[in-house]
Amino acid sequence: MGAYHPRVSLPDLAPLVVVLVLLELAAGALIVTWLGDVIGDAQRGFAGTTTLICLAVLAADLLLLAILPDPAQLLHQPVDAGRFASMIHWSIALAVAMLLYALFCWVGTDIARRVVGAGAVVCAGVALARAAATFGSPLVGGYAGALAILPAALLAGSTLAGMLLGHWYLIAPDLSFRPLRRAVALIFVAVAVEVATMVVGLAGADPAARHTVLTDPSFWLLVVGSGVVVTGAVNGLTYYFARIRANQPATAMLYALIISALMGLVPSHLLYFITRVPV
Repeated sequence: MGAYHPRVSLPDLAPLVVVLVLLELAAGALIVTWLGDVIGDAQRGFAGTTTLICLAVLAADLLLLAILPDPAQLLHQPVDAGRFASMIHWSIALAVAMLLYALFCWVGTDIARRVVGAGAVVCAGVALARAAATFGSPLVGGYAGALAILPAALLAGSTLAGMLLGHWYLIAPDLSFRPLRRAVALIFVAVAVEVATMVVGLAGADPAARHTVLTDPSFWLLVVGSGVVVTGAVNGLTYYFARIRANQPATAMLYALIISALMGLVPSHLLYFITRVPV
């Protein structure tokens, strides 16, 4: 990738990007699953199982955070220690809330389960917000961090939740295909939000930083090509298979979908830390 801040190196950035992507996956998928629970699309067994998987992803993230060097050393620029500590604390709170939500999925009433899930969603939202504040930049009115992280959490979370939902049809073959079609529609929304973020980020960027992004092959091949074009196309195939009630090929497409989405999100975060342009 092109280098806008020459002191920043990809080996330094890699662990930081992994930490953020894991948080986005866990928090985003939890939020999407809880929304499905509230509107009645997600069975309690699916909600509980998915929450436990999100908890496992978050546990791996917390383990990496425990051994992660000072992010200021990785970025070679100051990082607010208080905000970073707050991000970690809210991530721990999210892990506890996830465990409670999973427990209530098995033993609680519908109302109690959804209330506990709402608490987990609040923790997820605050953890993502603290991450955005910690790794923000002055671009786009100071909201660059939010533009880089929140749409990524929506895309990562919706693809992970959709892939797990596709597998749930193997356990509950009589389940209506309406939840899967809604999951596919949400992924389309997430891709559209990601595209809007890129446009806003590039429009508000410093000309030198914008030039760095637009002349970087990884932006066109991975961020746009894989994260937007391929993800959108594969999601279209997923929608087709969901329409004809073919859950196995739809699940296969969802596997490809999460891979293509992550192949776009990882380099987009790397570019963000190099150029501070949220793409």
